[in-house]
Amino acid sequence: MEIDVALRAAAAIAGAAALGQIISRRFPIPLPLFLLAAGLLLGRDGLNIVRSHELEDLIRIVVVLAVALIVFEGGTALRLASLRTLAPVVRNIIVLGLLVTPTVGAFAAWVFLDFDWRMAFLFGALVSVTGPSVLTPLLRSIRVDDRLRDILASEGVIIDPFGALLTLFLLEIVLAETLHVAGPTWWVIERLLIGLAVGAGGAFVVWLLSRTVKRLGGREMALFVIGAAVAAFALAESLAHESGLVAMVLMAIAIGNLRLPQRERVDDLQESVTVWLIASVYVLLAAGISIDDLTGLWPEGLIVVAILALVGRPLLIMLASIRSGLNWREQAFLSAVAPRGVVAASLAGVVAVEASSLAGSDASRLVAMVFVVILLTIGIQSAYAGTLARLLRVQPMTTVIAGAGEVGRRVATLIAGSGEPVLVVETDEDAVMQAREEGLEVLIGDISDTAVLEKIRLNEAKALLLATPDDARNLLAAQLARSKFNCESVFVRVNDVANIEAFQKLGVVPVSQSEAVASELARMVAGPMFQDVLAQVAEDVTVARVVVTSAAAQREIQAIPELRGTLVVLVTRGSDSVIPNGRTELRLGDIVTIFGSLQDLAIARGGLSVVPDPEPIIS
Repeated sequence: MEIDVALRAAAAIAGAAALGQIISRRFPIPLPLFLLAAGLLLGRDGLNIVRSHELEDLIRIVVVLAVALIVFEGGTALRLASLRTLAPVVRNIIVLGLLVTPTVGAFAAWVFLDFDWRMAFLFGALVSVTGPSVLTPLLRSIRVDDRLRDILASEGVIIDPFGALLTLFLLEIVLAETLHVAGPTWWVIERLLIGLAVGAGGAFVVWLLSRTVKRLGGREMALFVIGAAVAAFALAESLAHESGLVAMVLMAIAIGNLRLPQRERVDDLQESVTVWLIASVYVLLAAGISIDDLTGLWPEGLIVVAILALVGRPLLIMLASIRSGLNWREQAFLSAVAPRGVVAASLAGVVAVEASSLAGSDASRLVAMVFVVILLTIGIQSAYAGTLARLLRVQPMTTVIAGAGEVGRRVATLIAGSGEPVLVVETDEDAVMQAREEGLEVLIGDISDTAVLEKIRLNEAKALLLATPDDARNLLAAQLARSKFNCESVFVRVNDVANIEAFQKLGVVPVSQSEAVASELARMVAGPMFQDVLAQVAEDVTVARVVVTSAAAQREIQAIPELRGTLVVLVTRGSDSVIPNGRTELRLGDIVTIFGSLQDLAIARGGLSVVPDPEPIIS
């Protein structure tokens, strides 16, 4: 009978996961929220398909392993370069988050829910964690700059094991007949040391295999990484219960920063597996919740969540941001986005069972209240996170460069050196390895493939630079970028001068390498002549060359108000140069030579170009 019950539950979870993916991609419904609602519908107070009370042992194993792999998948996305840069902020949020959030949560539960102070502090510890099971889908669905994305992702991964250990540390104290902090403290230290040792060992094994076994296929590498993670978690848990999450975090961060072969295949398989794991955890845990317990928390539960969101989180971010360099917009976004996830949900049941002797009826209310926090924080914060990012102007401005050849790498290095985020897309693995050795972030893929453009979020990019040596591929990618992804700033390296007009018709900015070199050499030769002319005109007159990159500038010169007060003396288009008049129409990619004062030239540059232009020839 138990097998039949388990199979029905598995079928229901599979259906919920698939349907949730379809719905969450097409409607503004967060996947975790859909899964929680599905769990309640399929659970004991709904259709009773997922009978969690008959599958307690199986559910415990599935949830524990699923949470571990969810944390592992989230950890592999963290980059050491970002962690080093953001270390003070992330450290402050995690350390203070284990102090401020439990205190505020405990006070709210004690005052409004009449929890015993011991259960109140356990509740506060449970809701101190965020978690990648919620943040990963949320960050994939909204536009937010890389610094905030890295802070939230790092917090969600790293705080999970520490929040779990804090909860179990408090549980040990609560259940102890006499107060001896030394025992629980050593209990925590032991699990930290074992988890760190096992995690480091697991990462070393993966690294060793990737170096000794040649020509590993993508599927082989992905399966080995996941298998090694499961083995490391099982070993850590067998040595010391609750040390597994610590092992997963360290192992994941280490593996995520190793140069593994077939990295993209590994990430894709992990992402697919994680979707099913998240579905399993949320549906199984929600199925065991009583709807009466949830409704019985009205309206006190809403008040507690409001205190956590409007007092606890802003207070935490305010304290953690001292001397951090975060501006008020970034602090406001971090204060408003902190949904709770599966670690809180999975631990709530453990705490309720272990502390049932002293919690009484509060045990079931504790579990229900944790789910109220999860439901409301996911539902409400996911609904406004994208809009809030737009209002606060904390959206990403990544430049995507197609082609990791010499030109593409050079441009990427220059842009990255100015502090701007850059993503390089390349198909050749040798070029990819060389770019990564130079410290660039690279994705293996064909820039003319719609799936690749969706994966890199081209619609959110600051600009697209097509620097591949294949004009046909560049043309197709430019068409997709403009028509399907509405990317306004597209720049193309044109390898054959005859193709310039085709790119101009798409509304992109073509740059011919041969023409650029010829123009620069001509500029260098012509410099003294311009200098002589200017010396006879006025000391404050300057000549500048501006590339037309603004779509609004595609009209007659006399119709462009920003050019008033200047003299346009030359328009270079491809291999042709003309002395213009007021009725000459400008096109994208034209190089316009202008005389005027520094102030007038700055205005003209703003009207013609959407990116920084070359320095003036003479000043």
